[in-house]
Amino acid sequence: MEFNEITKLFKTDLVQVEKVLRKNYWSDIPLAPGIGDYIMNGGGKRIRPLLLLISSRLCGLELSESVINHCCVVEYVHAATLLHDDVVDETTVRRSSETVNSKWGSDASILIGDYLIARAIKLLSDDINPKIFKAFGRSASILVEGGLLEFSHAREINVTEEHCLDVVFRKTASIMELSCQLGGLLADTEPAAEQALMEFGKNFGIAFQLIDDVMDYDGDPVLLGKPVGTDFKEGHVTLPLLYLYQKADSALKNEIEQFIKNEAIGQKELDYIVERMQEVKALEYSLDLARSYLSKAKQALNSFDFPAPELRAALEGIADYIIERHKPSKASLTPTTGV
Repeated sequence: MEFNEITKLFKTDLVQVEKVLRKNYWSDIPLAPGIGDYIMNGGGKRIRPLLLLISSRLCGLELSESVINHCCVVEYVHAATLLHDDVVDETTVRRSSETVNSKWGSDASILIGDYLIARAIKLLSDDINPKIFKAFGRSASILVEGGLLEFSHAREINVTEEHCLDVVFRKTASIMELSCQLGGLLADTEPAAEQALMEFGKNFGIAFQLIDDVMDYDGDPVLLGKPVGTDFKEGHVTLPLLYLYQKADSALKNEIEQFIKNEAIGQKELDYIVERMQEVKALEYSLDLARSYLSKAKQALNSFDFPAPELRAALEGIADYIIERHKPSKASLTPTTGV
């Protein structure tokens, strides 16, 4: 199933989710709804709410107020993490727009992130379900620990692939795992189905971030919604850079180490690194790994006989869509000279 077919199939549901998203961040303190509107109008495909909607329908549950509210929960948490990450990373552009911390300041970005988390907790408390609270608590802890893990190794190149994947799971995949899990829990499905959905969300989420990490080096800035090389210039060691470092000779290793420590590196250094990555097929390695995680995600869906099996195609279609997002820019294929 193509992604546009999936969004068309769930268009009515997503419209209702969007209405409730906006309704629930209203406050009589003007800054909250003002920045809230700015964030929600800033784009995004609502992948996490969509995962929840499809997962719940796959388990035989039709749209309800509770399903919509929990879609808002995962989207609020996701938005809050972006607001906080942008402060930590001093990011100025996201989804082709000025970030909240750049436009209103870091204090506002942190406070609005906190506000969205509070709104998420309020929505959870409106429909008390111990299993859902437990799932949310687990995922929230993993998510925050991911930020701490990444921060504790900031600008360090001597890490392992396992470390990179652990950060990817914690910071990105954990909330996608939760989105799928909540769909099953809301449908009161059996544990085997819940586990299958969690496995899909986890593996899908890891693949999603691995592809994003590749696109940071060779993606189209228009599609990315931010300049190419943002993570590299901020000193984040993601899998493509780590793979290059592990394959590099001592001279290139030294250059990479200096780049990571330098907060003033620019396009020339990025182009040089991308060319070196192409030589050792670092980007292809990361994409192949992403494909393997997508394969695991699809296999997980086939491990249980869901009440509405025809909707497996929707989750599989989203998995196919994220790999199709990778469209290398022509600029990334242009050879450069050394730095």
